[in-house]
Amino acid sequence: MSFLNNVHLKMVTIFVVLFVLCSCGEQDPPVLNSTPDMGVPDSPADTDLEDVPDLEDAPDLEDVPDFEDIPDLEPDADPEPEPEPEPTGPYVLWLAPDGSDSNAGSEDAPLLTLNRAHEILSNDQPDRDVIIMIKPGTYRGQKVVWTYTHPVHTIQFTRPTPDDERPIFDGCLSASDCPGGTWFQLRHSAGEETNLDFNYIRVRNYTTAISLNGDRNAEANSNGSNRIFGCYFERIGNVFNASAPTSTAAVRLVNSDDNLIRNNHFVDVVNLSSGGLIHAIYAAHMSDRNKIENNRFEGSTGDPVRLRDFSNDNTITGNRFTKVGVYAGYTDWYCDHDARTDCTKTTPECPSWQNQFRDNTLDGNWTCSPLGTFHYFQDDSTTGCSAPAGAVRLRTSGNTQTSTPCTL
Repeated sequence: MSFLNNVHLKMVTIFVVLFVLCSCGEQDPPVLNSTPDMGVPDSPADTDLEDVPDLEDAPDLEDVPDFEDIPDLEPDADPEPEPEPEPTGPYVLWLAPDGSDSNAGSEDAPLLTLNRAHEILSNDQPDRDVIIMIKPGTYRGQKVVWTYTHPVHTIQFTRPTPDDERPIFDGCLSASDCPGGTWFQLRHSAGEETNLDFNYIRVRNYTTAISLNGDRNAEANSNGSNRIFGCYFERIGNVFNASAPTSTAAVRLVNSDDNLIRNNHFVDVVNLSSGGLIHAIYAAHMSDRNKIENNRFEGSTGDPVRLRDFSNDNTITGNRFTKVGVYAGYTDWYCDHDARTDCTKTTPECPSWQNQFRDNTLDGNWTCSPLGTFHYFQDDSTTGCSAPAGAVRLRTSGNTQTSTPCTL
């Protein structure tokens, strides 16, 4: 309103000045002397106009704000809420032997099972690394089929601190109730990295400890980039229960690539019947570029590392084999359609190529006879298979056999 008052005051001033000027022009000029009036009036030009406000300085009425343009003085509406900040750091779930699956999964309210952790992750779909903190103690009878993965972020299963004992997953429900089965089975065949990380876990009394399963019939439908580090696998197969099914592997890879299996212990990997069928690590059906390094293999009825069906470019280095297997530390087998009628894969299985077996210590087979370095069960060629250009099946160097087997 002060602006309108100023405009009004200026306009009044202008009109007053104009009125005065007009009134002055109508008066007779004063008589300056006795000279007779010649009848010639003073020129209006004698009036000083410098003090008259210029009309151009008056504000244009079009510039006066329209009342409709005056801001509404009512209070502003509530502002939009600030967006939630993006979470930082890993997504963490906790497990404890005395936890409950009705809990939220925090450190103070931990879960009990991996199945519940998997359910939460499948629902929440976190777009960041995941850590499943597993408190020390014994978890009995758990078996999980895992499908949730992320192609960029890792999902780690680990003890909370390096000072903690390895948490134990025991397939026996009690000392007399050991049904067997597979502890952890990954089912993922999207042809992408799955980034599972098993770190310092102890697994015992299962038919199979870990099985990483892609699609054995289509090489593009793989999984990969998983890590098994510092774990302890013991009493795998059916050594804990003669009536339980036999096994083919403690750790099995099916069309699973670029995995690291390092610094683990494979102890008492035993089938009480068909002992030669079980292997500590079984890389099958186009499982490529895996690294098996610095592991300890002790007490296995079957050959410890088995390659099968066009599983190429794998490296097995720096491992120690004691009282394991029948033929050799490294063996290559495939179901040859030319020689057998019981192959379950409809397309041909093929030899494996460009693998390496180096700097390993061979300390006797299951009967404490000398353990061979490598063994092939079939020829280099079969119908429907061709070797990569310039490839050899295996390269070896630096492997040593103990002079007296089973003494390390």
